Formats: sequence, structure tokens, C-alpha cells
Amino acid sequence: MNSKGITVLFTPNNTASQNIANELIKYGFDKTSDNEWRRANVKIIKTNVPSVLEIPTDFDTEFILVLSSHKSVKGGKMLTVHFPGNWNDAKFGGDERTLNIACARMLKMLITELETENRKLKWPLVLEADHHGPTCDVPIMFVEIGSTEEEWKDEDAAKIVAKAVSEFLSKQETENRKPDAGNQDAGLKTGNQQPNTVFAIGGGHYAKEFTEMALDPEMNIAIGHILPKYAIDKLDEDVFRQAIEKNVEKIDKIVMLKESTNVSQKKKIMELAEKYGTEIEMR
Repeated sequence: MNSKGITVLFTPNNTASQNIANELIKYGFDKTSDNEWRRANVKIIKTNVPSVLEIPTDFDTEFILVLSSHKSVKGGKMLTVHFPGNWNDAKFGGDERTLNIACARMLKMLITELETENRKLKWPLVLEADHHGPTCDVPIMFVEIGSTEEEWKDEDAAKIVAKAVSEFLSKQETENRKPDAGNQDAGLKTGNQQPNTVFAIGGGHYAKEFTEMALDPEMNIAIGHILPKYAIDKLDEDVFRQAIEKNVEKIDKIVMLKESTNVSQKKKIMELAEKYGTEIEMR
């Protein structure tokens, strides 16, 4: 089976999305049509949707990466990465109580590249819990510049994110050229040593603890879905099952933050984990 490649999406109606795309295209992408650029097995596609939350997902592709802005009422400089999806209600697009397919190794690779490039910018870099739409049938991930118009227009931030994304994509292109590229995980590898994939539970929307774990080379952990503390009480069994099953890689265990979850939340997760035969590690 040949790899279908990676699709990178942006919209000119989002300042950060357009700016990152402008910089990314400079890394060896050739224009193939008015709305498409190509480099090896990667396509950059311009969509004209009014919001990144309405980005189309009906592409014949292996993986979707969305170039986006991050918005926060508190404002401030920030770079974020996350999987879209809804633990409960669907207030910002997608289907309610529906997660997307997570590729933890891809998330780990991208945030690692961002950490490297961000040494020049030194903005806060963080994983976010799964939130907002769209809902789609292939693995999907967002990379974002936050959190106000001032940051969205920042050329240095766009260059840093674009460089990190280009390096991330180059590693996928290299993997696809290897002899085993016909395997189902082709293009979704981080190297010979595969990290342990975990379902992360606890903490706030900005998953600082899990970001540190993902970036710690000694831990060798790749973070899949992130369930924040505020979404645990309304969590139903079906969505928990999705968090275990809707992953490119098999989940090795659940990592739960003991200091930021209460007794009833721990009990609920423990009972669900036992039902699905998943190990829990408290940290």
C-alpha cells in the first residue's frame, strides 16, 4: 500500500494560518494549481473557508495538519499543538462527544521541532487538550500561533512555526522513502525507538505537565488524547472508549495527574480503565 501522503491546510481568512503558509511554501514547495503546492508526498492546500473550524477534511490523505491561530481572552504570546475533538458538547464545530484519530508520535515530533525552533523566539509552547472541530475520518492535528491579532501578525512567529513544520514534514518524507514504507504506520514514525503512547488525563486546558513529559527524552512518552479535569465529570463510557481506540498507535497506558483530579474522578477513570484493560500510572 502506497502512502497517501500528508495534507497541510490553511485559509487566507485567518491571519496566522495565511502567514504560516506563506513561510512554509518557501521550503521547496512547487505551485501545482491556484490553491495547491506540493513537495514530495506533502500537499499544501488553500481553502477559502471563513474559519479554521470549518476547514474541509474530505481529502484522500494519510494525515491532515491545519495551520491555525489560537485565541484566548487573556491574550499573550503562545505556540500550541493539539488534536481537535469534543469530549462533551460541540460548541466550536465537529460532532459532540466525538474524538478524532490521534497520532501521538506525530504530535511528539512536531512539538519537539517547535521546541528546537522556538529557542530563537522563546514563546510559551504547550499542548492543549482535545477541543473544537472539525470531525474527520483520518488523523488530524492543529498547530497554532496565539493569542491575539498582534501575535497572529508576528512574522517571526510565522517563520518559526513554518520552519518547525517543514522539518517535521521532512522526517515524514524520509520515512516514506524507506523500504518498509508499505506498512500501515509508514510516515508515522519517529525513528527506530518507538515511544510509549499514553492517554493523558487531568490538569487544565493547557496541558503543561504533559507537554513537559512529551519533550523529556528520558521519559520517551508520546501523548495521545488529552482529557482535562474539567471534562471528566461529564465523560461517558463511549468517549472514553474512543480515547483508547481512536489512535494510530496502540495506547500503552493511561497517565493521570493525581494532584489535579479529585477522588470521584479517579474512581471513575479507574473503573473505566479496568473495564477496558488499560493500565493507569498516577503522576
